[in-house]
Formats: sequence, C-alpha cells, structure tokens
Amino acid sequence: MILSVRPYTPDGHSEMLLWAAVLRRAAYDIAEYKKDKRLKLRKLGDAAYKWMFEDDTENFNSFLNLCYYLNQNPDQFRRKTRKLRKQDVHKYDMIDSHG
Repeated sequence: MILSVRPYTPDGHSEMLLWAAVLRRAAYDIAEYKKDKRLKLRKLGDAAYKWMFEDDTENFNSFLNLCYYLNQNPDQFRRKTRKLRKQDVHKYDMIDSHG
C-alpha cells in the first residue's frame, strides 16, 4: 500500500482515514489515467497530478496540508507516486478490497 496512516487522536481516526483515501486515490488516478488515450480519463489523471504537485498551502484540502495533517512526507509521497505503475494500482486495489 502506498500510504499507511497512524492516527494520533482517537477522535480523528475516521476523518484521517477519509483524507488518507483521498491521497491514495489521487496517486492511483495519476498512475492509471495520466497517459490514458481516453480524454475524460486523462483529464482525471491530469487533475490529480496538478493537485498533488502544486505547492498550495492556503486550502485545507490541498495536497500539502493533507500530508501535514496525516503526518506524511509530501516529497516522499510524490516520489512513490511517480514510481507507481498502472499494474500496481490494480494489485493494491485487490489487496484493499480483500483485506
């Protein structure tokens, strides 16, 4: 799995898992759709890439702020995302679906 979240408060656990899923989905969308031949899917990959690789800290739900909130290193997450391949996404999705 590309992201493992360790919640630091019991009250924030569900919210942290939700935001972790957003980060993970963006990484998967980049790997799966960035070079897709279908325009609609390629736009999805491009939007995820733009969100992840811009240095926005003004919006709470920006990539950088979510990384800080989840105690993740944004540069390391970006490096892992760049290495992620389409085949990896399908493998991770199967693992996530089946525990």
